[in-house]
Amino acid sequence: MMRYVQQCARAAESTLDISEQRMTKQETATQDPYERRALLLHLGDVMESVFCLSQCADEYASIGEAVKGNDALAGFTLLGFIDEKMTPRDFIRRASGAFFVWPKALLDETLNRQLLANTVRHDLFADNAKGWGAYVEERRKDVPWFGEELPETAKSAAPAHEAQAPARQKQKSKAASEKPSRYSTWPWPDKPGDA
Repeated sequence: MMRYVQQCARAAESTLDISEQRMTKQETATQDPYERRALLLHLGDVMESVFCLSQCADEYASIGEAVKGNDALAGFTLLGFIDEKMTPRDFIRRASGAFFVWPKALLDETLNRQLLANTVRHDLFADNAKGWGAYVEERRKDVPWFGEELPETAKSAAPAHEAQAPARQKQKSKAASEKPSRYSTWPWPDKPGDA
């Protein structure tokens, strides 16, 4: 009898675990569009900061000087996390490398969370752990998982992008014969691709 009670208790625990996992997946699915939106808005802010900085990059020797000397730049929180000694031109180059994969990654059916954070850490915060920590904390206000479970060594998006090119060509030719692209109808799956 005692053994039967223990088995029932284990079964109840496993049922609770499964329902908790379903709830977590359901909550994640519910939050996903809002998190993608928050990341897209952040990407827009980054692009705006790159543009504004490109307009005055030759006037300042460092990001710190640019933020202090130009009121338009002071409103970009990202610039406050960057090493203040970095040159504006270096920031423009690094930010472009850090964020160029985001538009495609944010449209993928499943978010590659590590890729989104890892490219930024590698390209903008390689030698700035304090800045990276502050940046992650700020991003997590809108996207709670941002920067979680990253490998110790950060990787840039550029080499990964180059390495994926031959594989993508194979996938494209194979996929073209199998089914149409999900982007032809996204986010309106019922709408024909040629409409």
